[in-house]
Amino acid sequence: MTRTFTFCAALILTAPVAIAQEQQAGNEASTNAEETFQQLVEQCDNTDMLMLRAKVRLQLSRTTEEAAAQAQGLMEEGFALCGDGDMDTATAKLEEALAVSSEGASEKFGTDASATVEPASEETTAEAQPAEDEQSGPWWKFW
Repeated sequence: MTRTFTFCAALILTAPVAIAQEQQAGNEASTNAEETFQQLVEQCDNTDMLMLRAKVRLQLSRTTEEAAAQAQGLMEEGFALCGDGDMDTATAKLEEALAVSSEGASEKFGTDASATVEPASEETTAEAQPAEDEQSGPWWKFW
């Protein structure tokens, strides 16, 4: 009985370690996030460029493979130009990369990725509110 309990306890304690090693969780960028960010800042320290890069990277997983490859190339070109000091061209490259990745996402999912939802009109909100006589009494009086 004691051997069985000991064996089960050892099995339970070693299973998560074996599963984590099998999955090889994390990659170089995620385990060394601070170093990766410092390398980006050393290459280009413009915060607008870093924000555009973040937007493009968010779109890369949602877009088609061709658009993702093209956007990745444009993003790398933009950061190279930023490192050289040509901020206007670099910004244009990153904005183009964002547009390409958005178009690829629209193509992949069949909808416009840049479309926004219209806010509800006043007529719609007025219809959604109950009439004045329905609100006149307390909630517990339903007769």
